[in-house]
Amino acid sequence: MSALPSQQQFICRKCRSLSDAPAIEEMSEGGFFCRCTECGARNQIVVTGESASRPGVLPVLGLLD
Repeated sequence: MSALPSQQQFICRKCRSLSDAPAIEEMSEGGFFCRCTECGARNQIVVTGESASRPGVLPVLGLLD
């Protein structure tokens, strides 16, 4: 797995808090996830291609935990 730097945020599916995505991690079978900064849940996200100069809220597909 590799971590990509990000200035994005997402809404955690477990605790519903708005969480920063300091790193977007890639799963070995493909796909990406971010760890919630509040509860630590792994949220599967859609990488939108936005850059640090255009931060936004990432869509969450579901929980991996």
